[in-house]
Parts: sequence; structure tokens; C-alpha cells
Amino acid sequence: MKLTLSRSDPDDADWLDRMTLDQLHELAAPLGEAGDTVEVVVVGDEFIRKINNSYRNIDRATNVISFSYKDEGPPCGESIAGEIYVSYETVAKEAKEQTVDPKHLFLRITIHGMLHVLGYDHEDDGRHEQMEGEEKRILRTVLNPDQVEALF
Repeated sequence: MKLTLSRSDPDDADWLDRMTLDQLHELAAPLGEAGDTVEVVVVGDEFIRKINNSYRNIDRATNVISFSYKDEGPPCGESIAGEIYVSYETVAKEAKEQTVDPKHLFLRITIHGMLHVLGYDHEDDGRHEQMEGEEKRILRTVLNPDQVEALF
């Protein structure tokens, strides 16, 4: 899977460095089909709150929202498999609450979004366990087992 990345406020997420973005590209590369491209957009809480409210009728910020276009095609006419929006503010806040590195949490929730783009979900226990297991397997390629377990 190929990623395109954009950031709305790069200075506000100083923990989101080149190494972390390189790790994300490494994690994404073997996922999906050869031609799949996913756009990852790093945004603030206010922006993701509006998306969450518009598409899910939930009026609060969240850490990640993903849209899959694998079955229907993207609304913009471009050839992308999906979009993932990640709130750097929520990631930083949740990382502090969970006492984990925000870089690691960013990787986890972005991989979570990628799996949604590829058709995974976690609506029931069996699917939740399968999706979580896949997230852990993928993350272990760049993080050690203790770092991965701390994220769950």
C-alpha cells in the first residue's frame, strides 16, 4: 500500500518526526493490493470533530477516522483506496493518559485506520480479536513486543 501524507499544523505535532513517518511507510507497504494508495491526513481535534459529527453523528473529537473507497471509488474521482484522518491532539492526549510514546500510538491508530480501509472491522468480539491481532502483528515489525503490548 502506498501512502500520501499531509499535515494541517506540522509545528503542533513536533513528536511526529521523519523516522516515525518512515516507519509508517514501512508498515503500510505490504498491506493491501499493489495499486492501493491511502491518503493519511494529520489534523487537529476541531477538524476531526467536525468529520466525526458529519459522518457518524458523534459531536466529539476522536483519534482516527477512516474512509474506504475500495468498493465504490472515491467521491473526488481520484484513484485512492481510502483516506485516514488522525488527530495529533487526541493522539498526544491519549498517549499521555496511557503513558505510551505518542509516536507509537500514532503508528497503532493509523494502522487501525488502514485495516478499516482494507475491510476489517471490530463490531463483534471475534472480529475485534482478529483486527487487534493483525494490528499487533504489523506493529511488531518496527516496535518491540513490550512497546506493542503497552498500546493495547
